[in-house]
Amino acid sequence: MFSNEMQVMIYVNDVSAAIDFWTELGFIIIEKQELDGTLVVEIAASNDAQTHFVLYDREFIERHSPEVATNSPSIMFVSNQIVDLYKKLVTMDVEVGELIQMEEQMVFNFADPDGNYYAVSGK
Repeated sequence: MFSNEMQVMIYVNDVSAAIDFWTELGFIIIEKQELDGTLVVEIAASNDAQTHFVLYDREFIERHSPEVATNSPSIMFVSNQIVDLYKKLVTMDVEVGELIQMEEQMVFNFADPDGNYYAVSGK
């Protein structure tokens, strides 16, 4: 049976730049390891988060697992401070979509340094 814990693999062009991006947004590094000459890093929104991202070098994955699709997953974050998060991303000079009110929720999207888009919803 499955547990409530989950890891999402994200393939990036520069693992170090991705670490910088996500840690600036408050993510923490759970584990770092070198695998066959490349850095693999597990990050999470907090120590008790049940979903973790594992950052892999895209070129490494294409070389060692060519059958794996390297497109990015569609991820929707939830934020209890969506306006503050939006403002932070804007000050980081991140590509950010418009903050839209949808009934009782607000939503927007943003791109990481590799051009992968993520959505955020919240109040």
